[in-house]
Amino acid sequence: MQRYLLLTVLAFAACKKPVDLKKEEAAYDAYLEALPELRVVQKNIPVQLNVAYVENPHLPTLDVAGRQRVYASVEALARRVYGFDLKITETRQQTIADFFAAVGPRFAETPIRFPSVAFLISWFAPNRDALVAETIAAALKKHSTEKLAEYLGKDTDPAAASRVFLQKLTSIYAEKNATGRPLLSATNRQEEAWYSFGHWSTILQGEKEFDFVLTNVGIIGADNGMPLYVIARGGVTSAFVENNAYRPYQGAGMLGAYPFLSDSPFFIAERGALTATEKEEAIAWLWLHELGHLLLKKEENYSFSDSVHRAPPNLKYHEWVKTVRATKDHRSDKVGLMKKF
Repeated sequence: MQRYLLLTVLAFAACKKPVDLKKEEAAYDAYLEALPELRVVQKNIPVQLNVAYVENPHLPTLDVAGRQRVYASVEALARRVYGFDLKITETRQQTIADFFAAVGPRFAETPIRFPSVAFLISWFAPNRDALVAETIAAALKKHSTEKLAEYLGKDTDPAAASRVFLQKLTSIYAEKNATGRPLLSATNRQEEAWYSFGHWSTILQGEKEFDFVLTNVGIIGADNGMPLYVIARGGVTSAFVENNAYRPYQGAGMLGAYPFLSDSPFFIAERGALTATEKEEAIAWLWLHELGHLLLKKEENYSFSDSVHRAPPNLKYHEWVKTVRATKDHRSDKVGLMKKF
């Protein structure tokens, strides 16, 4: 998924040793250009999704029964809303530490390593706030005043939007896991990759066995190409689909369930208190949104507020579900197609 604004210094902020970012970027762009254009998946054949479940044992989680309910809900929604005969099979269960150890070689593999070395604005970078402000200013220029107000409320100028973004992200990272340790701090900074959009982008582009990762971790942090809704949420990317040259649907995706499952004061305030059933329903509908990308190759939509093709504009996931669940026509035919994820 091409959502980056190249900021050369990031190669030094996010990596253990300097890399030639221009050379890496050129190789990565050539790789993307050589990928075949995306093809819409036909509805007259069954669709099989292989899923890996990746767990941080210290965070709120979905047990086996909960995951099976989510899979069944996604299958039913894909049939009802999109017309696909979908089957989800969980083919792997792994801890987050073991999973990242297994995929570690991908972070050294050119060209797909580029997102992992270039996208992240590290929480520990000495110039973090300036990089965040620069990225947000560039993102806000892409949208009308009305659209900015819809997503950001009164905080529509870059300085205010950056301040609120950092306040929200600070609150999330300060949340305690089951051991009493913050999600991310100087004591566990080596785990920053677990929350990094760029690292997950590299992982998905190199995956050969599964089509989706479901994890109780989340993509939470700053990167140098955040879309408007991620900025509005304080750095939360609920899920995404990435290019993949190996899997049958030309992509692989991940869904980070932590923002759905956490009952921390921050998420209660931003999202609302949800029952277990409501959390599972929100995860299923968000997954359906991602299948609009993976199977139908639909672009991100900012226009139709009641369509499943529009990502939740904030963290009020179940309020978004109530809106899209009631929609009879999601205007799929009016949402553009992507050539690459």
